[in-house]
Amino acid sequence: MEAESRYHPGAASLEEIGMVGMGVSEARGGSGFGAAEEALIVVGLGRRLVAPAVLATIGAMHAHIDLRERRVAAAYRRGERIVVIEDPQAELVLVRDRDCAALYELKDSSDSVDHRLWLAHLRSTTSFGEPIARFDSSQQLRLLLIDAAALAGIAEATLDMSVARVGMHELVKQHCANMAIAARCARDQTSFAAVAIDEEREDAALQVDSALFVAGSAALENAAKNVQIHGGAPAGVQPDPHLYLERAQLLVAIAGGLDATNWRVANTKVGD
Repeated sequence: MEAESRYHPGAASLEEIGMVGMGVSEARGGSGFGAAEEALIVVGLGRRLVAPAVLATIGAMHAHIDLRERRVAAAYRRGERIVVIEDPQAELVLVRDRDCAALYELKDSSDSVDHRLWLAHLRSTTSFGEPIARFDSSQQLRLLLIDAAALAGIAEATLDMSVARVGMHELVKQHCANMAIAARCARDQTSFAAVAIDEEREDAALQVDSALFVAGSAALENAAKNVQIHGGAPAGVQPDPHLYLERAQLLVAIAGGLDATNWRVANTKVGD
């Protein structure tokens, strides 16, 4: 039985209420939600540190193929290796690169990278063979929007955790104010990017990249500040704030990194 907790809602329960297929048409068995509704829901999932496999499965639905209720693991390319975030229920894997994404059959031929992460085990391989689906530019935008929304959720969750400490440590109020601004900017830009996709604006790609950069920066900075506000922890103990920081770092890596995102924002010319 897969583990489920207040930080790690299980995919099975999310599938039962239709969250996995929320962004695809009703004709294909989904809920027919637009990008705005999908982003709003994923923000909430990000607050709960939902598994990367859940986000990958939601994203894979946009490939317009029949997944046959199969779970999709998340993965990203790092140099010549592919880093896979392990999920025991996954049969497919969504491999992300900086400017492309593809869906593969998951083969159990990878090497262990790290089994010390509490919410994710990492494995690596060099290839999965031929993909069963490739994502076009519009589908890639939906993947990046999902990344941004999940990171915006982390930015909000770590703000809430820090605010809970204000009564004990008045000196952290200024930090919390900065975190609140960052979290609000992350949600607002993500929401605007989702609307840009739904309205098919010509600057939709720019808005999505901007959302990813703003939300990714907010998640990393808020999570790091949250760790500092909560102070040290006994040796061998991994407190909750650390889990949010690790997840933010992992989601940014899956999305291709903020440096690449910043480059795209700086070099995008709308209307050309």
